[in-house]
Amino acid sequence: MKPVKTNVILIVTVLGLFMPISVQGQFLKKLKKNVENKIVKKASEKTDELLNGSGEKTSVPDEKPGPTSDNKTSQGETVDKREPLALNDQNVLTFKAPSKDFRDVVIQSHKGLPRYGDVYFLRGTTEPTMNKAYEALIELKFLESTFKDLDRSKLTKHQNIAGDLAKKNSEFAQNHLLILARETLSDEKLQDYFCDSEAKSPCNFYNPAGERAHVSSWGGNRNNEFSQNRSYTNFIKNHYGTLQAWSNSFYEDGTQIAYFVARGAVAEKYDFKNKGYWIRSIFSIGGDFILHNSNFLAYSENEKTLKNYSKKVFLPVGPTAAKTFNLIERSPVFVVFKVKVTPKITSPTRISWEFELEDTRMEFYKDGLLSQKMGESDIRTIKFKD
Repeated sequence: MKPVKTNVILIVTVLGLFMPISVQGQFLKKLKKNVENKIVKKASEKTDELLNGSGEKTSVPDEKPGPTSDNKTSQGETVDKREPLALNDQNVLTFKAPSKDFRDVVIQSHKGLPRYGDVYFLRGTTEPTMNKAYEALIELKFLESTFKDLDRSKLTKHQNIAGDLAKKNSEFAQNHLLILARETLSDEKLQDYFCDSEAKSPCNFYNPAGERAHVSSWGGNRNNEFSQNRSYTNFIKNHYGTLQAWSNSFYEDGTQIAYFVARGAVAEKYDFKNKGYWIRSIFSIGGDFILHNSNFLAYSENEKTLKNYSKKVFLPVGPTAAKTFNLIERSPVFVVFKVKVTPKITSPTRISWEFELEDTRMEFYKDGLLSQKMGESDIRTIKFKD
């Protein structure tokens, strides 16, 4: 059998010598390409065995990891092996209440800045946050012109506002203050403003999970119009000014630097040829606290591609790190952007929160808590594919 193979090779070689130069070049290119493809195919099969558990198991020597303190492997790949943590002081921001009549407002953070977009919450495990209170406070600040129509002397009746913009604005502002009062007042003040004074026992404003329950009206649900107006006007007299001053401490220069978290997913198996993962559906999955991808101000061509086209993006990850992360197709991936947020008033009662990139780096994390970093890419040089 070997002599036959040798003769074939000799014949092909001799024929090649008699080919024209241009044909020789094409022939050699094809030969080189076929060899490369076979090598990549064989390497991919071996990598599938290593990363995806498919095929026949092959014994692969374990690489000795570097010091655990810097989370480095012997190949220099960054591998974060920390266990997921509960929310703590490092990943929440606390906005101190202006007085004992209010409670602190807490939201999630990343690297000391607000975390917008997809937030991580696991009832009974993660620290409760107050996203509604936070958003209502900054809306109070930027919808200032609408709140100028607020009727401070009595509650605005819905049936009397048809065609009257000032009354529409007043009704909106009063409903907004009801949300703020429910979310930010101390437990003691909730009793004062939202519990029937004749109730035999204190009102309960919490659901079984320990979250503030819905408060439907001033003065208690069973109180008459006079009692409701009295409760509302007392709140305006005693606490509205304090809330306004508190709201002005947010977005001090009219903008906010924050982190926008978008959720994507692994699109396919590990790409051995390029050494990394293709991530799909960035901007298409997950929550939209404050920011939504539709309000992303894309300037560069790559930014526009990311926003407007459903293309996959490439995350470089070495084989050793990939084995540690153990991702499969459709595994969630959390992509973090540092952004500058600017409010845009789109109507007397609505704010559109626009944002642009403050940094071209894109951080990729395996978990929603953002404790297991997989790597980074730069929006200026990132690879896309359909």
